[in-house]
Amino acid sequence: MNSDSSANRDYATISPSAKVLLLMKGHTGIPFAREAARLISLPDHFIPDFERKDFGYWARVVHFESRYQQVNALLADIQPSHILELSSGFSFRGLQLSTEQEVHFIDTDLPDLIAAKRPLLEALQAGLPEAKGKLEMQPLNALHETDFRAITDRFAPGPLTIINEGLLMYLNTEEKKQLCAIIRNVLQERGGYWITADIYLKDEARFAGLLPKDELQQFLEAHRIDDNKFDSLEAAADFFRGEGFEIDREAEPDFGSTDALQYLVASAPAELLEQLQNGGRRIQATWRLKLAE
Repeated sequence: MNSDSSANRDYATISPSAKVLLLMKGHTGIPFAREAARLISLPDHFIPDFERKDFGYWARVVHFESRYQQVNALLADIQPSHILELSSGFSFRGLQLSTEQEVHFIDTDLPDLIAAKRPLLEALQAGLPEAKGKLEMQPLNALHETDFRAITDRFAPGPLTIINEGLLMYLNTEEKKQLCAIIRNVLQERGGYWITADIYLKDEARFAGLLPKDELQQFLEAHRIDDNKFDSLEAAADFFRGEGFEIDREAEPDFGSTDALQYLVASAPAELLEQLQNGGRRIQATWRLKLAE
């Protein structure tokens, strides 16, 4: 697939956001996030700042904690034995699941990030009991079908569940279609599901002035992330339907179960707190997709 639109694109520029997100997730209850944030900060000391009064910051933290939970919820009711995570960043979901369950989990991302993540994983594994399942880490550009197939061939025969959170917003429409085609071909052969937390809706103007102008925000603006989001949930459903998928189940966000919600509420101006209490407007959804019948 060397003739496609991704052939000359440098996807390695995406990876710096992963460290920023890990430090943010160190303020949540996501398994291993705080310890990994401490390790990646060495020789400096990572000390979570729960006294921070910054609504935009805590809104992000709550969002990412909830997004992680949504993916896990859609995994829990199907209990897959083969899981491939794309563009995993410094998430350690594979470590959590393979420690607790008899599952074969392959964690993938771009080569530089996998190289940086491997010593963190080894340090985290050192204090854990023997794993019930199997965990692998492999470098992968998800738009390279030959490499993608080489990864999926590492699983034993049987249905495969592919998951991702934080990938599709980096891809334009043609690249999204390219990824869909690869996943569709794999699931047609093996069966299974695709769980994606990347159903993001264009809403940049709504948050103008609220989100901090930090390294992460600068990164998102530089990559024109909002341009790659969907116009609506209906438009997203139409897109995936056109690529041969249908929605099997949508995750129900439970912000009340996030550790970070209390800090968001404590830092929210009165008018924004009222919006939160009324549910606000959705900006993201997590879907479990299956092949359309």
